[in-house]
Amino acid sequence: MTRVINHERLLLLVGLFLTGVWCEKESQFVYSTVGDKVLLSCTNLITSDCSRISWTFFFKGDGVRYTKEVNQGKVWENSDKASRMSLSSNCSLVLQDLKSEDAGSYVCLQDGNATTDIYFSVLAISSVSTINNLQPGGNLSLSCVLFTYFDAGSCKSYSNGFILSWAAVDGTELLLDTRYKLTHHNRCHITLTITNLQREDNNRKWRCQMNTTQNLQVMFLDFKSTFLFGNYSSEIPVPDSDCSEPLPISRIVLCVALPVMVIMVGFFTWRADKKRASASTAGIELQELK
Repeated sequence: MTRVINHERLLLLVGLFLTGVWCEKESQFVYSTVGDKVLLSCTNLITSDCSRISWTFFFKGDGVRYTKEVNQGKVWENSDKASRMSLSSNCSLVLQDLKSEDAGSYVCLQDGNATTDIYFSVLAISSVSTINNLQPGGNLSLSCVLFTYFDAGSCKSYSNGFILSWAAVDGTELLLDTRYKLTHHNRCHITLTITNLQREDNNRKWRCQMNTTQNLQVMFLDFKSTFLFGNYSSEIPVPDSDCSEPLPISRIVLCVALPVMVIMVGFFTWRADKKRASASTAGIELQELK
């Protein structure tokens, strides 16, 4: 009896394989940045009929989340991603205007059978510095976080498929000086602190870069430090007078008021002297006439 059951199981598996119902599941690691657009491919499909396709989302971090994003080829209207999500003609999932909470595990299913597992991570930059700090002499703190498919911003020991770093805009290693401080919280979270901002740091781009160790993929995100009070010249002007240096309002008023006061005093003094001279001349003429 047992032998007959085993034969039936074997015939069932062979039948599934021959009819194409049996398929191999593929795993993909996909990376993108906040605000970007991504295509999550659904592979190993038996048919191109998207009405037989579903997509699920799973995330395990602060709390476990499991939702069905697409059901029978249609985006689930109650999904928090519904307005930013669509299905392409080949049944792949398209996500736009990416957010950090989009990171997680996505599974494509055909007729209820998983065909593709996608482990999706999102790169983001945040700053705890206030806008008042963005000026010469201020400090800037930038945190670069890779929100991963399993535990956002807190990578596990097996997360070794990438390297996260702060780099120059051309992608080369950031040359550190005494103003820079790097803090590595873990593989998915690094902070760059810039002290004593300079004039040339206005509108400068600070780049967080991720390099994958397997397919040598490079992904980056830039933060632009625009100063609060407009543009600052990187060159310090040579002063032409005592009033050309950047001064407080009170000193600026003083610089303007003093010359005006000197001119006014000189004018009234000259006018008074002229009147006295005229009066003196008139007195002399009167004496002569007498």
